[in-house]
Amino acid sequence: MDFYYRFFIAFTIVVMSGCAIGIPKQSATKSDQLALWQQQKLNNSNISSWALKGKIGVKTGNKGGSATLKWSYVNDHQEIELYGPFGGGRIKISVTSDSAILKDTKGSVIKGETADQVLYQRLGWQVPFTELIMWCRGLPDGDATDVVIDQYGRLKSFNQGVWQVEYQEYRSVNDLILPRKLTVTSLPGGMALYDDHGKYIGDQLSVKVILKRWSAINQPDNLN
Repeated sequence: MDFYYRFFIAFTIVVMSGCAIGIPKQSATKSDQLALWQQQKLNNSNISSWALKGKIGVKTGNKGGSATLKWSYVNDHQEIELYGPFGGGRIKISVTSDSAILKDTKGSVIKGETADQVLYQRLGWQVPFTELIMWCRGLPDGDATDVVIDQYGRLKSFNQGVWQVEYQEYRSVNDLILPRKLTVTSLPGGMALYDDHGKYIGDQLSVKVILKRWSAINQPDNLN
């Protein structure tokens, strides 16, 4: 009995030790992550056109809204359409390299330099569409600080200008890794926000973007 008892104890210890150690988990090294990130930057920065559909929501204090988003981009030309409460019915913004024109279902026409500017004039929301051209591809737009890369070499978060950008979800599209969900939040003190009556309501604005469907993606190597 002593022999079997000692054998049982020894066997149990070995099994438990094995369970505790387990099969080593393979995780990317820092250099692997950076290599994956460099490749992703190269691939996604070469995208010259796309069409996408999704949702966009904005919130500051107790004020907020959402809209369906349709967005096409070909080089410097964009067509941005917003449908729903946030969009005030239906809004269409046509953008070139040096101008933007907003039209709505009420017949209003607003002209400016950027989509951000004309949308703010029409609805009072500060949505950084100019920077989202890069951010929606999982890339910072110019200089960024506090850059964090995840274990798969994808951009996880960074600060840029008055914004903090965080990515919650990615997806594979045509052999590319592209964001599906991201949140853009104004940094403390970065902007001053007011309600419809001109009352100051703080400096915190959150913009949530869900990119549900990508299509018509082209890169230089794929163009005729």
